[in-house]
Amino acid sequence: MSMRSAIVLVLLVLLLTVSAAVQADVEPLEPETISVESLGAHTPHWMVLNDSNFLGYMDSKAYLVDVDSGRTLGMLSTGGYRGAMEIAPDFSLLYSLETYYPRVTRGDRTDVITVYDTKNLAAVDEIIIPPKRATGAMMRGYSGMSDDGRFMFVANMTPAMSVTVVDLVNRSVIAETPTSGCMIVLPTGPRSFAMLCGDGTLMHLKLDDQGQIVSKEKTPPFFSAADDPVTERAARAGNTWYLISFYGQIHPVNFASGDLVVAESFSALSESELAADWRTGGAHYVAAHAGLNRYFVVVNQDGEDSHKNPGDRIYAYDLNSQERVLEIVLPGKVTQLGISNDAKPVLVAGGEDPPIYVIDPTTGELIKTLEGPILGAGMMQFPSQ
Repeated sequence: MSMRSAIVLVLLVLLLTVSAAVQADVEPLEPETISVESLGAHTPHWMVLNDSNFLGYMDSKAYLVDVDSGRTLGMLSTGGYRGAMEIAPDFSLLYSLETYYPRVTRGDRTDVITVYDTKNLAAVDEIIIPPKRATGAMMRGYSGMSDDGRFMFVANMTPAMSVTVVDLVNRSVIAETPTSGCMIVLPTGPRSFAMLCGDGTLMHLKLDDQGQIVSKEKTPPFFSAADDPVTERAARAGNTWYLISFYGQIHPVNFASGDLVVAESFSALSESELAADWRTGGAHYVAAHAGLNRYFVVVNQDGEDSHKNPGDRIYAYDLNSQERVLEIVLPGKVTQLGISNDAKPVLVAGGEDPPIYVIDPTTGELIKTLEGPILGAGMMQFPSQ
């Protein structure tokens, strides 16, 4: 045997000896136990954060974030072309419109409302709906929920426009009605909702307790679709929806009486600001709070056709006086706004970059910055109570 072979043999013997000694002293590995950690009671500052991942739109997701602590509580995998969530009044369940194909991008399309619980963030049920729901860039208004949480209204486009009514208690589709020329669902109580129409009106649809449509009425025209159309971005405060036009004209629509009453509009921008190229814009760039009686909107200085551009400031208006009461200048540009619904609300603003700014809506003070999705924040929603 050569010297080299002898050295190798000795080393192998030593290695095996040490290995045997180590194994004798090491406890055997215990099998890992898989478990699910349940969440406790929610707070008004838990936020459903939509990931605007346009690069993976067939595999969308949403996060549940505690804004106060800055912690991400969990994530939902929400299929293709997801829109805003519908949130049960007691925050026990989340309802997500989702689309699936057996070959990811082809095959027979299936549209569902997936029901998630908010304790384990698990899919507990799904409701199959007609495969024709309207989809597009992530935004509010492709669906809506009755104020009592009983019914969900799903906007369809084939390109004919209609609405599917879904019973969330019995978890079944119960009706569909045509809504020619009208889209964007705006709930107006426990048994009614409105839709924005291309002729400058709103259509108001009322239901009975079985979810059947019993009446459809239109308001008189209140905006010009040719000169200054109303956008699909809308914010609700109490019994009033606030619609905003491309040039920043705000149209209050009250439904406290059971019918739609369009009040006199007011402008978010003065004539001199419009002349200086200031515009309202972003993705979902408006928010409102009934308790504060305030309306918030993102503005930019990019001039004509900048209704989708981000802005680095937020204007706030008192809804009684309709006067601007606050101007918030941000460290970066944002396209999305959201506000919690409690007595001490937080205003959140996100954009095309990860930072999400948490703001005191009464003073405009920047409270903290959260790290959002890599491609920026989508819709940001809070519990209704």
